[in-house]
Amino acid sequence: MCDFIDWLGTPVYDNPDNPILQSIKFVGRAQLQYAYIDGEGTDGADFSADFEEIRRLRLGTEINLLKYFTVFANANLEEDNTPSGGDRDIRYASLDDATVTFNAKEAFGAAGLDELNFIYGRRKVSVGYEVHTSSKRIKTVERSAIANNVYPERMTGFVVQAGKGNVSGELGIYSTESSREVAGWDAGTAIHGSVTVKVGDGQKIVVDGLYNDANGDPFDNEVADNNSRGLAEWALSAAWVATGDRWELLVNGFLADNGTQGSPEREGQFHGLVIMPSYEIVEDRLEGVVRYAYQGADENEGIRAYSRYFRRDHDGMVNSGRGDEHHSIYAGLNYFLCGHNAKVMAGVELQSLDTPGVGDGDADAVTYWLAFRTYF
Repeated sequence: MCDFIDWLGTPVYDNPDNPILQSIKFVGRAQLQYAYIDGEGTDGADFSADFEEIRRLRLGTEINLLKYFTVFANANLEEDNTPSGGDRDIRYASLDDATVTFNAKEAFGAAGLDELNFIYGRRKVSVGYEVHTSSKRIKTVERSAIANNVYPERMTGFVVQAGKGNVSGELGIYSTESSREVAGWDAGTAIHGSVTVKVGDGQKIVVDGLYNDANGDPFDNEVADNNSRGLAEWALSAAWVATGDRWELLVNGFLADNGTQGSPEREGQFHGLVIMPSYEIVEDRLEGVVRYAYQGADENEGIRAYSRYFRRDHDGMVNSGRGDEHHSIYAGLNYFLCGHNAKVMAGVELQSLDTPGVGDGDADAVTYWLAFRTYF
Protein backbone atom coordinates (compact mmCIF):
# COMPACT_ATOMS: atom_id res chain seq x y z
CA MET A 1 0.00 0.00 0.00
CA CYS A 2 2.69 2.48 0.99
CA ASP A 3 4.64 1.98 -2.24
CA PHE A 4 1.46 2.53 -4.25
CA ILE A 5 0.67 5.77 -2.39
CA ASP A 6 4.23 6.97 -2.96
CA TRP A 7 3.87 6.17 -6.66
CA LEU A 8 0.62 8.14 -6.89
CA GLY A 9 2.36 11.18 -5.40
CA THR A 10 5.32 11.02 -7.79
CA PRO A 11 5.39 13.83 -10.38
CA VAL A 12 4.24 12.67 -13.80
CA TYR A 13 6.63 15.21 -15.29
CA ASP A 14 9.76 16.58 -13.64
CA ASN A 15 12.37 18.63 -15.49
CA PRO A 16 13.72 21.58 -13.45
CA ASP A 17 15.91 22.66 -16.37
CA ASN A 18 12.95 23.29 -18.67
CA PRO A 19 12.38 27.10 -18.67
CA ILE A 20 8.64 26.72 -19.43
CA LEU A 21 7.34 23.72 -17.50
CA GLN A 22 9.26 22.29 -14.53
CA SER A 23 6.89 19.73 -13.01
CA ILE A 24 3.37 18.31 -12.91
CA LYS A 25 1.98 16.12 -10.19
CA PHE A 26 -1.44 15.01 -9.04
CA VAL A 27 -2.76 15.17 -5.49
CA GLY A 28 -5.74 13.54 -3.88
CA ARG A 29 -7.30 12.54 -0.60
CA ALA A 30 -10.09 10.24 0.52
CA GLN A 31 -11.58 10.35 4.00
CA LEU A 32 -14.29 8.00 5.22
CA GLN A 33 -15.82 7.96 8.67
CA TYR A 34 -18.46 6.35 10.87
CA ALA A 35 -20.00 7.75 14.03
CA TYR A 36 -22.50 6.56 16.61
CA ILE A 37 -24.05 9.19 18.88
CA ASP A 38 -26.04 8.60 22.06
CA GLY A 39 -27.45 11.54 23.99
CA GLU A 40 -30.16 13.30 25.92
CA GLY A 41 -31.95 16.30 24.41
CA THR A 42 -33.24 19.53 25.89
CA ASP A 43 -36.63 17.82 26.38
CA GLY A 44 -35.09 15.13 28.59
CA ALA A 45 -35.65 12.43 25.97
CA ASP A 46 -32.87 10.08 24.88
CA PHE A 47 -31.74 9.92 21.26
CA SER A 48 -29.26 7.86 19.31
CA ALA A 49 -28.21 7.39 15.71
CA ASP A 50 -25.34 6.22 13.58
CA PHE A 51 -23.82 7.88 10.53
CA GLU A 52 -21.42 6.84 7.82
CA GLU A 53 -20.05 9.49 5.53
CA ILE A 54 -17.61 10.24 2.76
CA ARG A 55 -16.04 13.13 4.61
CA ARG A 56 -13.72 14.32 1.84
CA LEU A 57 -12.93 13.13 -1.68
CA ARG A 58 -10.59 15.41 -3.59
CA LEU A 59 -8.43 15.30 -6.67
CA GLY A 60 -6.17 18.03 -7.96
CA THR A 61 -2.94 18.99 -9.62
CA GLU A 62 0.12 21.09 -8.87
CA ILE A 63 2.09 22.58 -11.76
CA ASN A 64 5.40 24.44 -11.50
CA LEU A 65 6.11 26.62 -14.50
CA LEU A 66 8.15 29.63 -15.68
CA LYS A 67 10.62 28.92 -12.84
CA TYR A 68 8.81 31.05 -10.27
CA PHE A 69 5.10 30.16 -10.56
CA THR A 70 3.05 27.37 -8.98
CA VAL A 71 -0.52 26.67 -10.09
CA PHE A 72 -2.57 24.54 -7.70
CA ALA A 73 -6.16 23.39 -8.12
CA ASN A 74 -8.06 20.85 -6.06
CA ALA A 75 -11.70 19.78 -6.57
CA ASN A 76 -14.24 18.32 -4.18
CA LEU A 77 -15.71 15.25 -5.86
CA GLU A 78 -18.47 14.40 -3.41
CA GLU A 79 -21.51 16.02 -1.85
CA ASP A 80 -22.56 13.75 0.97
CA ASN A 81 -25.67 15.03 2.72
CA THR A 82 -26.67 11.70 4.24
CA PRO A 83 -25.90 12.81 7.84
CA SER A 84 -28.63 15.47 7.51
CA GLY A 85 -31.08 13.15 5.73
CA GLY A 86 -30.11 14.06 2.16
CA ASP A 87 -28.48 12.29 -0.74
CA ARG A 88 -24.91 11.25 -1.48
CA ASP A 89 -23.58 12.25 -4.89
CA ILE A 90 -20.18 11.38 -6.30
CA ARG A 91 -19.54 14.17 -8.76
CA TYR A 92 -17.79 17.49 -9.08
CA ALA A 93 -19.16 19.62 -6.23
CA SER A 94 -16.84 22.62 -5.88
CA LEU A 95 -13.27 23.82 -5.95
CA ASP A 96 -11.47 23.29 -2.69
CA ASP A 97 -8.43 25.42 -3.57
CA ALA A 98 -7.41 27.17 -6.79
CA THR A 99 -4.36 29.43 -6.52
CA VAL A 100 -1.45 30.90 -8.45
CA THR A 101 1.70 31.54 -6.40
CA PHE A 102 4.64 33.70 -7.47
CA ASN A 103 7.90 33.01 -5.63
CA ALA A 104 9.35 36.53 -5.39
CA LYS A 105 12.21 35.35 -3.19
CA GLU A 106 13.54 33.12 -5.96
CA ALA A 107 12.84 35.69 -8.65
CA PHE A 108 14.24 38.84 -7.04
CA GLY A 109 16.09 37.87 -3.86
CA ALA A 110 13.50 39.66 -1.66
CA ALA A 111 15.88 41.99 0.23
CA GLY A 112 17.20 39.44 2.70
CA LEU A 113 13.92 37.66 3.43
CA ASP A 114 13.96 33.88 3.69
CA GLU A 115 10.55 33.67 2.03
CA LEU A 116 8.38 35.99 -0.06
CA ASN A 117 5.37 34.74 -2.02
CA PHE A 118 2.45 36.45 -3.69
CA ILE A 119 -0.72 34.36 -4.00
CA TYR A 120 -4.06 34.93 -5.70
CA GLY A 121 -7.05 32.61 -5.71
CA ARG A 122 -9.42 30.54 -3.63
CA ARG A 123 -7.90 29.07 -0.48
CA LYS A 124 -8.42 28.15 3.17
CA VAL A 125 -8.25 31.06 5.60
CA SER A 126 -6.80 29.72 8.85
CA VAL A 127 -7.95 31.03 12.23
CA GLY A 128 -6.91 28.66 15.01
CA TYR A 129 -4.11 26.10 15.06
CA GLU A 130 -6.39 23.17 14.30
CA VAL A 131 -7.28 24.91 11.05
CA HIS A 132 -3.61 25.51 10.23
CA THR A 133 -3.27 21.72 10.46
CA SER A 134 -4.51 20.09 7.26
CA SER A 135 -7.23 17.45 7.52
CA LYS A 136 -4.55 15.11 6.16
CA ARG A 137 -2.63 15.44 9.44
CA ILE A 138 -5.23 16.47 12.00
CA LYS A 139 -5.04 14.44 15.22
CA THR A 140 -8.80 14.19 15.90
CA VAL A 141 -11.49 12.95 13.53
CA GLU A 142 -13.07 16.42 13.54
CA ARG A 143 -11.77 19.80 14.61
CA SER A 144 -13.24 21.37 17.75
CA ALA A 145 -16.50 23.31 17.64
CA ILE A 146 -14.80 26.61 18.52
CA ALA A 147 -12.30 26.17 15.67
CA ASN A 148 -15.13 25.54 13.21
CA ASN A 149 -17.04 28.56 14.53
CA VAL A 150 -14.28 31.09 13.81
CA TYR A 151 -12.84 30.22 10.43
CA PRO A 152 -14.80 30.98 7.24
CA GLU A 153 -15.57 28.99 4.13
CA ARG A 154 -13.00 28.97 1.36
CA MET A 155 -12.39 32.56 0.27
CA THR A 156 -10.89 34.24 -2.79
CA GLY A 157 -8.21 36.84 -2.24
CA PHE A 158 -4.74 38.25 -2.67
CA VAL A 159 -2.13 37.18 -0.11
CA VAL A 160 1.45 38.10 0.72
CA GLN A 161 3.52 35.53 2.59
CA ALA A 162 6.90 36.42 4.10
CA GLY A 163 9.39 34.98 6.54
CA LYS A 164 12.78 35.69 8.05
CA GLY A 165 14.54 33.73 10.75
CA ASN A 166 12.12 32.58 13.42
CA VAL A 167 9.22 34.74 12.22
CA SER A 168 6.86 34.03 9.33
CA GLY A 169 3.39 35.16 8.41
CA GLU A 170 0.87 36.24 5.83
CA LEU A 171 -1.53 39.10 5.19
CA GLY A 172 -4.45 38.86 2.81
CA ILE A 173 -7.51 40.71 1.57
CA TYR A 174 -10.44 38.53 0.54
CA SER A 175 -13.81 38.80 -1.15
CA THR A 176 -16.76 37.76 1.01
CA GLU A 177 -18.83 36.79 -2.01
CA SER A 178 -20.10 33.23 -1.64
CA SER A 179 -19.04 30.91 -4.45
CA ARG A 180 -18.24 27.27 -5.16
CA GLU A 181 -15.41 28.37 -7.43
CA VAL A 182 -13.16 31.44 -7.54
CA ALA A 183 -15.35 34.31 -6.30
CA GLY A 184 -15.79 37.79 -7.66
CA TRP A 185 -15.60 41.04 -5.73
CA ASP A 186 -19.25 42.16 -5.75
CA ALA A 187 -19.76 41.78 -1.98
CA GLY A 188 -17.67 43.10 0.90
CA THR A 189 -14.11 42.30 1.89
CA ALA A 190 -12.32 40.58 4.74
CA ILE A 191 -8.79 41.07 6.04
CA HIS A 192 -6.85 38.16 7.48
CA GLY A 193 -3.42 38.04 9.05
CA SER A 194 -1.34 35.32 10.65
CA VAL A 195 2.07 35.36 12.37
CA THR A 196 4.13 32.39 13.57
CA VAL A 197 7.08 32.93 15.93
CA LYS A 198 9.42 30.14 16.95
CA VAL A 199 10.20 30.93 20.57
CA GLY A 200 12.33 28.01 21.66
CA ASP A 201 13.39 24.47 20.95
CA GLY A 202 10.26 22.84 19.54
CA GLN A 203 8.00 25.73 20.61
CA LYS A 204 6.08 28.31 18.61
CA ILE A 205 3.34 30.89 19.00
CA VAL A 206 0.74 31.33 16.25
CA VAL A 207 -1.52 34.41 16.23
CA ASP A 208 -4.38 34.79 13.72
CA GLY A 209 -6.88 37.57 13.11
CA LEU A 210 -9.85 37.97 10.75
CA TYR A 211 -12.05 41.00 10.22
CA ASN A 212 -15.06 40.98 7.93
CA ASP A 213 -16.39 44.38 6.84
CA ALA A 214 -19.28 42.91 4.82
CA ASN A 215 -21.61 42.70 7.85
CA GLY A 216 -24.68 43.34 5.70
CA ASP A 217 -28.22 42.04 5.72
CA PRO A 218 -28.01 38.43 6.98
CA PHE A 219 -31.09 37.55 4.89
CA ASP A 220 -29.53 38.80 1.64
CA ASN A 221 -27.99 35.74 0.00
CA GLU A 222 -26.41 37.89 -2.71
CA VAL A 223 -24.32 39.79 -0.17
CA ALA A 224 -23.29 36.46 1.40
CA ASP A 225 -21.15 37.97 4.14
CA ASN A 226 -19.60 35.39 6.42
CA ASN A 227 -22.36 35.87 8.98
CA SER A 228 -24.80 34.28 6.53
CA ARG A 229 -23.34 30.95 7.72
CA GLY A 230 -23.32 32.03 11.36
CA LEU A 231 -19.57 32.71 11.46
CA ALA A 232 -17.74 35.51 13.21
CA GLU A 233 -17.59 39.10 12.00
CA TRP A 234 -14.15 39.25 13.62
CA ALA A 235 -12.05 36.64 15.33
CA LEU A 236 -8.71 36.41 17.13
CA SER A 237 -6.75 33.28 17.95
CA ALA A 238 -3.52 32.83 19.90
CA ALA A 239 -1.92 29.39 20.13
CA TRP A 240 1.16 27.99 21.85
CA VAL A 241 2.51 24.71 20.52
CA ALA A 242 5.30 22.65 22.08
CA THR A 243 6.66 19.60 20.26
CA GLY A 244 9.01 16.87 21.46
CA ASP A 245 10.35 13.70 19.89
CA ARG A 246 7.11 11.78 20.42
CA TRP A 247 4.72 14.31 21.93
CA GLU A 248 2.96 17.59 21.24
CA LEU A 249 0.95 20.01 23.38
CA LEU A 250 -1.42 22.65 21.99
CA VAL A 251 -3.03 25.46 24.00
CA ASN A 252 -5.24 27.75 21.89
CA GLY A 253 -7.41 30.66 23.03
CA PHE A 254 -10.10 32.47 21.01
CA LEU A 255 -12.09 35.70 21.12
CA ALA A 256 -14.65 36.62 18.47
CA ASP A 257 -17.84 38.53 17.72
CA ASN A 258 -20.86 37.18 15.86
CA GLY A 259 -21.78 40.51 14.27
CA THR A 260 -25.26 40.93 12.78
CA GLN A 261 -27.35 37.76 12.84
CA GLY A 262 -30.98 36.91 12.23
CA SER A 263 -31.67 36.99 15.99
CA PRO A 264 -30.22 39.23 18.75
CA GLU A 265 -29.67 36.09 20.86
CA ARG A 266 -27.16 34.90 18.25
CA GLU A 267 -25.10 38.09 18.31
CA GLY A 268 -22.50 39.35 20.78
CA GLN A 269 -19.03 38.13 21.60
CA PHE A 270 -17.93 34.58 22.27
CA HIS A 271 -14.70 33.00 23.44
CA GLY A 272 -13.08 29.60 23.66
CA LEU A 273 -10.16 27.42 24.66
CA VAL A 274 -8.62 24.24 23.26
CA ILE A 275 -6.06 22.11 25.12
CA MET A 276 -4.76 19.11 23.20
CA PRO A 277 -1.84 16.87 24.24
CA SER A 278 -0.76 13.92 22.10
CA TYR A 279 1.86 11.20 22.45
CA GLU A 280 3.19 8.46 20.16
CA ILE A 281 2.63 5.33 22.24
CA VAL A 282 4.42 3.25 19.60
CA GLU A 283 6.82 5.46 17.65
CA ASP A 284 5.65 6.18 14.08
CA ARG A 285 2.80 3.69 14.48
CA LEU A 286 0.29 4.44 17.28
CA GLU A 287 -0.60 7.87 18.65
CA GLY A 288 -2.84 8.77 21.57
CA VAL A 289 -4.56 12.16 21.77
CA VAL A 290 -6.81 13.96 24.26
CA ARG A 291 -8.58 17.25 23.57
CA TYR A 292 -10.60 19.49 25.85
CA ALA A 293 -12.52 22.26 24.10
CA TYR A 294 -14.69 25.00 25.57
CA GLN A 295 -16.71 27.86 24.13
CA GLY A 296 -18.90 30.42 25.85
CA ALA A 297 -20.99 33.39 24.68
CA ASP A 298 -22.58 36.61 25.92
CA GLU A 299 -25.98 35.71 24.47
CA ASN A 300 -28.18 32.63 24.94
CA GLU A 301 -27.49 31.33 21.43
CA GLY A 302 -24.11 32.89 20.82
CA ILE A 303 -22.22 29.65 20.15
CA ARG A 304 -23.05 26.48 18.27
CA ALA A 305 -22.01 22.86 18.63
CA TYR A 306 -20.45 21.49 15.48
CA SER A 307 -22.83 19.73 13.10
CA ARG A 308 -21.03 16.38 12.98
CA TYR A 309 -23.01 14.80 14.47
CA PHE A 310 -24.52 16.51 17.46
CA ARG A 311 -27.12 18.47 15.52
CA ARG A 312 -27.60 16.18 12.54
CA ASP A 313 -30.54 13.93 11.64
CA HIS A 314 -31.02 11.95 14.90
CA ASP A 315 -34.46 13.28 16.04
CA GLY A 316 -33.01 14.58 19.31
CA MET A 317 -33.96 18.03 20.64
CA VAL A 318 -30.69 19.97 20.81
CA ASN A 319 -31.88 23.53 19.97
CA SER A 320 -30.08 23.25 16.60
CA GLY A 321 -26.84 23.05 18.58
CA ARG A 322 -27.17 26.64 19.81
CA GLY A 323 -26.48 27.74 23.37
CA ASP A 324 -24.29 29.94 25.55
CA GLU A 325 -21.76 27.37 26.78
CA HIS A 326 -20.33 24.19 25.31
CA HIS A 327 -17.80 21.70 26.69
CA SER A 328 -16.31 18.68 24.94
CA ILE A 329 -13.69 16.08 25.78
CA TYR A 330 -12.24 13.85 23.07
CA ALA A 331 -9.92 10.86 23.54
CA GLY A 332 -8.64 8.86 20.63
CA LEU A 333 -6.03 6.65 18.99
CA ASN A 334 -4.48 7.05 15.55
CA TYR A 335 -2.91 4.03 13.87
CA PHE A 336 -0.50 4.89 11.06
CA LEU A 337 -0.41 2.40 8.21
CA CYS A 338 1.82 4.63 6.04
CA GLY A 339 2.38 7.63 8.25
CA HIS A 340 -0.31 10.26 7.73
CA ASN A 341 -0.65 9.08 4.11
CA ALA A 342 -2.85 6.22 5.32
CA LYS A 343 -4.17 5.96 8.86
CA VAL A 344 -7.07 4.68 10.94
CA MET A 345 -8.53 6.99 13.59
CA ALA A 346 -10.77 6.01 16.50
CA GLY A 347 -12.13 8.19 19.28
CA VAL A 348 -14.85 8.96 21.76
CA GLU A 349 -16.17 12.44 22.49
CA LEU A 350 -18.34 13.63 25.36
CA GLN A 351 -20.02 17.00 24.93
CA SER A 352 -22.45 19.15 26.90
CA LEU A 353 -24.36 22.18 25.62
CA ASP A 354 -26.09 24.73 27.87
CA THR A 355 -29.32 26.07 26.31
CA PRO A 356 -30.83 28.69 28.69
CA GLY A 357 -34.62 28.85 28.60
CA VAL A 358 -34.99 25.82 26.32
CA GLY A 359 -36.44 22.65 27.86
CA ASP A 360 -34.23 21.30 30.63
CA GLY A 361 -31.59 23.88 29.76
CA ASP A 362 -28.99 21.50 28.39
CA ALA A 363 -28.26 18.73 25.90
CA ASP A 364 -25.58 16.08 26.25
CA ALA A 365 -24.15 13.38 24.02
CA VAL A 366 -21.39 10.83 23.58
CA THR A 367 -20.06 10.22 20.07
CA TYR A 368 -17.98 7.21 19.06
CA TRP A 369 -15.78 7.82 16.01
CA LEU A 370 -14.03 5.60 13.47
CA ALA A 371 -12.31 6.98 10.37
CA PHE A 372 -9.94 6.03 7.57
CA ARG A 373 -7.89 8.74 5.88
CA THR A 374 -5.46 8.58 3.02
CA TYR A 375 -3.80 11.03 0.66
CA PHE A 376 -1.08 11.30 -1.95
